Amino acid sequence: MANKEYYERWLKIKEQMKTTLSEDERLNELATLFVGIKPQATAVEIVARVYSKYCELYNKLCDCYDQMEQVQRRQYIKKIIDAVTCRLLELKRTLEEVEVFEFTYPDNALQQLLMVPQDIKILCPFFYPFEIRQQEMQYIIDQIFAGNRIGDPTPTPSEIKCKEEERLEEERRKQEEKDAEIKRMIAMGEDISLSDTSVVLSPQELEEIRLREEYEKHINNIQRMERSRLVTRNNVHKRNKDINLYLELAGIKAPQVREELRIRAAMFIQKAYRRFMEIKREKNKDIQLRQKLGMIMPSWSPPSAYIQLEKVKEQRRNYRRKYYEKWMEENIKENARVLRLREGDIMEDISSEIRQWFQEWYHEVRLFDEFPWPEEGGSILVVKGETFTIEEYIDWRTAEEKRLKAEAEAPKTKEQIKAEKVAAREEKKRLAFEEKEREKKRLLDYKKTRLNPDNDPGIYISIGKTLEHLQSAWLDYQNQWQSIDNADPSKDAVKGYIMQLVTENAYKDVQLQLRPIVDEMMKLELNLLRNSLKADYLAAGIAKPPQSKKRKKPKKVKPPRPDKISPASMFQQLVDEGIVKKYPRTTLDDYWGDRNYAAADMRAVLWTPSFPLPCIGDVREQVRNRCLLTLGSSCPNAIRTQLLVGPQAAGKRTLIHAIATETNSILIDLSPMNVYNKFPGPKNLKTMFTFVNRISKLMQPTVIMVDNADKLFYKKVPKEEKIFDPTRLQKDFYKEVIKPIQSNDKILVLGTATEPWFAKNPLMYKSFPSLILIPRTDYGSLSLVLTKILMKYHGVDRDFNVHSVAQALRGYDINTIRKAIDNLMDGNRVAQLYNKPLDPMEVVNAVLDFKGAKFTDAEDFEMFQQWYNGYSPWGQKYMDYLLMLESQYLYKLKNDKKKK
Repeated sequence: MANKEYYERWLKIKEQMKTTLSEDERLNELATLFVGIKPQATAVEIVARVYSKYCELYNKLCDCYDQMEQVQRRQYIKKIIDAVTCRLLELKRTLEEVEVFEFTYPDNALQQLLMVPQDIKILCPFFYPFEIRQQEMQYIIDQIFAGNRIGDPTPTPSEIKCKEEERLEEERRKQEEKDAEIKRMIAMGEDISLSDTSVVLSPQELEEIRLREEYEKHINNIQRMERSRLVTRNNVHKRNKDINLYLELAGIKAPQVREELRIRAAMFIQKAYRRFMEIKREKNKDIQLRQKLGMIMPSWSPPSAYIQLEKVKEQRRNYRRKYYEKWMEENIKENARVLRLREGDIMEDISSEIRQWFQEWYHEVRLFDEFPWPEEGGSILVVKGETFTIEEYIDWRTAEEKRLKAEAEAPKTKEQIKAEKVAAREEKKRLAFEEKEREKKRLLDYKKTRLNPDNDPGIYISIGKTLEHLQSAWLDYQNQWQSIDNADPSKDAVKGYIMQLVTENAYKDVQLQLRPIVDEMMKLELNLLRNSLKADYLAAGIAKPPQSKKRKKPKKVKPPRPDKISPASMFQQLVDEGIVKKYPRTTLDDYWGDRNYAAADMRAVLWTPSFPLPCIGDVREQVRNRCLLTLGSSCPNAIRTQLLVGPQAAGKRTLIHAIATETNSILIDLSPMNVYNKFPGPKNLKTMFTFVNRISKLMQPTVIMVDNADKLFYKKVPKEEKIFDPTRLQKDFYKEVIKPIQSNDKILVLGTATEPWFAKNPLMYKSFPSLILIPRTDYGSLSLVLTKILMKYHGVDRDFNVHSVAQALRGYDINTIRKAIDNLMDGNRVAQLYNKPLDPMEVVNAVLDFKGAKFTDAEDFEMFQQWYNGYSPWGQKYMDYLLMLESQYLYKLKNDKKKK
């Protein structure tokens, strides 16, 4: 896509942004006015429409931010993306509250918008993996993971000499052992092998050798089968020829049938063969049509266009980086030019602004306001109008005079002042408690009114707190670019940079650079004015001139203490201890599973809705929203801890590896079974937490994994696990790992749990207030998985009955099914597919006979459901919702009987 096309696409996105914002404002107006919406399905569709539009916008904005070569516009788009992310998370939470379920289904809203679920699939944007971590930190990660020990302290010359002597001594000892072994073999008359067994191959070389051997094995197998076919054909031909010659020489060869019969037989064979080929062509044509429609999956597909598209995108990124470097150079040059030519004028303009402020105060109230502190921003607050206004000062002075007059009439003692402060605190607590009780009573009354459908006020939507931030980011862009974005743009508005904006930014930067200097000069001038004003008041006989309200001096931000240990050394120690780990490259697309397409319609039934369990594909979408979006955002409402709960082999670790891969995060493993013998002792444990906190912040994005987090919060440690001390981190985990995470940190804490009912729920909930329950494998997901696995074999019928197999294997984990099918479809079975088609029972038996298969039946998963209802607040909300539906349905039946 050319730059002009991206620009036109951006203009369309702007129009879409306007309509989406206006619809979101109407939604927020309903929330502000406390307008109840009913029935439930209507409220879901109203919120889901806005949510779906923002999802589509988010993906388009990320694509534009990634590929747009106009570097000045990209920084505004980034701010808009951050604001949209926060609004998306808020709308997702609102949609959950409206649906009273953690898994949301906006399918009915998508039908209205003429969209499909893939249109609102949240994509992990390009800038998460590559624009967050500093280059120095990325270099440390790459070098240490490559095996280079850059984190070790620099050895002294004596240590280098000792290590070299040890190395030479070790080589001499090995050579002596080798010579002794050769002498022994000569004495015993054994063959001497000349191969050097001391060669150690790297993992990459071993992998290359394994792939080469596997490739040669397949080639040899094909050659052997082809030779065998040729030899068999030649042998059969020779044997038939010999038999024919023998019968002819012996005179017992049957005479040929008459020519008429032979012609009729040939015609019959031709007719049957033509009909066979006609049926075969029709079948192939039908298969090709079904492949184009996506009804069946071919065994071979051409190289994906996605790979070529990524190559093109990478080329555009390179061009964009070059434009960015030129833009930065031009900024530096322009800043230097403006500072050199206009330094005096800019300082005079700033001084005039501040003097004008002095004059306004003097003419209005005959005094001067306090000058803002440098930590607050200095005179920037004056320009923005964020200082004390004259009207506010007059109101404050009136109130202050009344207070001083009251104190003069009845002076208070220290004890009275202290008692008033205590009483004020108690009153504040009392008001907070009463507000809390009123809110409880309101919710209780609201639940009661919803029990009767005639009195049901409907559903109240939560007020959006991040919409204002999004509107502000959009307004900032409009103010700067409204006059530039038009149908016939200039070349620098499409790619590169606009020099006029560079100059304007240079004036702004130089003004910010010079303003502190001017502020110091104007403070001296303000002191002179105050002294003169004080002298004027004294001359007029006023001993105590009026004073402005004193400004509190803000606390100075303490600079961070320099680390005693370098980041490379900390990272090296964590890697050596196995706490920071390399993980397999996995994407969320590798976590196979299908969505529940029927849930939206089943939940939208007016009086008797049903609530089917979520599918594995729904889990993937939940992870995209709660993990990928949260990890890349700076939203204060984002929950940065998630607990993945599910049966064994449900793919919890696979999801964690996929999240880390998609965001290019480092993986810190604080699992109980991984750290039980690391950094022993309380002092060393404190050191480990310090290292983890520093590395997670310095090298963010970071994923902190706690595998088997339920063991960390054991109620009672089993005897067989006491040796591992799984609760070692329980006491300090929240305080040392989770509490230090700030809203702008790109850090995510992910825990897994297989037996969560053995954990202390209050302690675990404090660390992991949000969870994702992974369901057992369902029919739809298994049908998709079986189709993907089996259709890669060319000999398998395209109409293979995967549906019956999926029904039979519900509850078996996907990894077991993949391994069992790989074992079943070996070379011999693949060669037999043409003559012996694959039977569904073969797949079922292969999975049932697979050693180590994991199966979860409905009764086992019911334990997870019961625990979830007691652990998550959504469980109680869901039970209240069911009670309300039952009550409304009973009222409806009574009303229907009365009408009859």
